Amino acid sequence: MSLPGTGNIDCQIVAGQLQQSVSSAYPLKIIAPHAGPELADFHPAVSYLMSYGGGIVHADRIHVNVRVGSKCALVLLTQGSTKVFRPQLRAASEQTYQTIIIDVEPDALLFLLPDPVTCFKDAMYNQRQSVTLHGPTASVVLLDWMTSGRMSRGERWAFAKYFSVNVIKTTSEKIIVRDALLLQDNFAKRMEPIDAFALILILGPAVADVAQTFREEHKAQRIKPFRPNATHDHASEEQGILWSVSEIEEHGVCGVAVRAAGPSTEELKDWIKRRLFSLKPLVGHCVWSMYANSF
Repeated sequence: MSLPGTGNIDCQIVAGQLQQSVSSAYPLKIIAPHAGPELADFHPAVSYLMSYGGGIVHADRIHVNVRVGSKCALVLLTQGSTKVFRPQLRAASEQTYQTIIIDVEPDALLFLLPDPVTCFKDAMYNQRQSVTLHGPTASVVLLDWMTSGRMSRGERWAFAKYFSVNVIKTTSEKIIVRDALLLQDNFAKRMEPIDAFALILILGPAVADVAQTFREEHKAQRIKPFRPNATHDHASEEQGILWSVSEIEEHGVCGVAVRAAGPSTEELKDWIKRRLFSLKPLVGHCVWSMYANSF
């Protein structure tokens, strides 16, 4: 019998056909809808990570293991933002944990593209996402993002703790990238005027063109002259988004880490979707529409 909150996703090519198996135990729920026709380079697959009750209850422990087989392109999504509920008095000393462990085999592709995490007032959330790349031909796009809270209820940066760690490594445990974000203890004023923050990791040969587009656009933005009386263009419409690009080149794996912050969830969401749109040909229209309509 599976432990509460555990799940497994396995994608493999068997006799030329995609075989995807999923399992989960309450309060976690995983569904795998049909992903449409196979493509020239990859067999696309989709899985949704969900929870009963519409969010993660305080003191829940979610643990998901994922394997993406060669020639598979798995898109991991959520259905709506991941809500982290506030603690109850009887469990006030405990915290909430979510862990996702993923193996990406050679010539495979992973898109981890969840909706943002939204922590309620006083919530304490810990998250770890670890991806192992089996060789330099494995590729990954990992999106990890969060909002300031339930803004409609006046909750902005009112949670007690948010701790997120993202690790990309080789099969020999050599670290390619490790990124950690901890928000705790009187941080709300320092976050003004930001209401959403995102990290995007883009690594591997299948997504090299997307990484290069980020590099070139960021370089152009940095050297663009200031024209106070210039007419509004697409770039000026996004001037509320602050973003940076960091190079990653470790152990034969190349790519970029993109960090972006926006004054609202909607603005940052639109900014992310526009820049990731060029990933669509890798998974096809059917699968990409599931992501585009997911939040």
